[in-house]
Amino acid sequence: MEKDSRSHLFLGTVIWSLAALFYLYEFFLRVFVSTISDQVIADLSLTAQQFATMGAGYYLIYSFMQLPVGILVDRLGARLLLTIAVFLAGLGGFSFAFVHGFSSGFLSRCFMGFGSSFAYVCLLVLALNWFPRKHFGLMAGIANFLGAAGPMLAGGPLALLLTLFHDNWRLVIGGIGALGFVLAVFIGVFVRNTPPRQKGEIIHLEPGKESLLRRLGELIRIPQVWAIVLYAGFVYVCLPLLGAYWGTSFLQARGFSRTVAASIASMMWVGLGVGSPVLGKISDSIKRRKPILYGSAFFGIVVTILVVYFHLENKLIYMALFFLIGFVSAAQSVSFATITEHVPTKLQATAIGLNNSMIMFFAAVLPPIVSSFIGRSAAMHHEKAGHFTDADFQAGFFFMPIFYLCAYLLALFFIRETYCRQQFEVVKISKSDLSNIP
Repeated sequence: MEKDSRSHLFLGTVIWSLAALFYLYEFFLRVFVSTISDQVIADLSLTAQQFATMGAGYYLIYSFMQLPVGILVDRLGARLLLTIAVFLAGLGGFSFAFVHGFSSGFLSRCFMGFGSSFAYVCLLVLALNWFPRKHFGLMAGIANFLGAAGPMLAGGPLALLLTLFHDNWRLVIGGIGALGFVLAVFIGVFVRNTPPRQKGEIIHLEPGKESLLRRLGELIRIPQVWAIVLYAGFVYVCLPLLGAYWGTSFLQARGFSRTVAASIASMMWVGLGVGSPVLGKISDSIKRRKPILYGSAFFGIVVTILVVYFHLENKLIYMALFFLIGFVSAAQSVSFATITEHVPTKLQATAIGLNNSMIMFFAAVLPPIVSSFIGRSAAMHHEKAGHFTDADFQAGFFFMPIFYLCAYLLALFFIRETYCRQQFEVVKISKSDLSNIP
């Protein structure tokens, strides 16, 4: 029995590790274009807005898939969907090496986003199925750490790899895309949905009796849901704006080399990885949500003003500031707890999906708007494609403090405090209580 238990644990670890590798891989695919933005814009003859819109293809498809993905995983199983998803994500990465214009680049990013949208849900389902429930928090924490490692690899390490291959970004990205095909084969061969000979005790996502549209209809009639999902979108959007689009180019315009700039930009993802559990723990300890929500947004205003309008010329200071942007953006993780406390239990899973979908939707829609201002500024002084000055970035980045200001106002005036308690709890009233009512 003990031998079977060890074998079961080993197999579960292998299976979960393969799924975790895909989560790291999809996070890499999400942000790598920031490191090669100058080369991509120049080679494909893109405007700043076209570049951002092309990159937004990932977030747009990812956003739309967040609501149905849980039901699909429950009905078809993690193994089949993971295998297909990794293959499609790898295909998107591999095909990106051969794009020659906006349309093909946008389609490639859509493939990456579609495949990547299954990574986190499948990872959690496999953790629930293969490990004791008491270890789920640890497994989720490790998963979030690996998620933060993906963007870090897409920063300085990718810049160094590009240098080794003489800035041939097509060769490097094509090779990274091909790794997705290899990972898909390993997942298809080794991953199993459930442990062998285990019956009836598997924890899985419950599709429920109500349709998705019906549950969404109930959600959107709750005013607090709107306030929270808008908050989550605004407090998070600066992270992809800098981390997945313009962070490296912006820092290069400030005088840093590409390798150093990419390393600084990747500190945002470290901040996100650290901030998510820390802010969640603080919120749980003080039994308040609102102070974390509006406090994080307020510090976001301060930090982005420092980044955009002050030339600090010190790598360590920029690393600290970019870390703080990631840290305060981690308040979006507290928004998930908040929204589940504002809706009935039967709608909590759908509310989580809606919140995550809105976060990704903002990441898809707002950066192209910001980028249009950057491109318009660059066009005024006729800079060559792919080259932007600090003044160009300031012309667009003035939006960043405004995004955090919107989040601050939503948290301060529109989101109600839950005191970390379910607001739809059933209140039991005894007959004696009723008799005391005048």
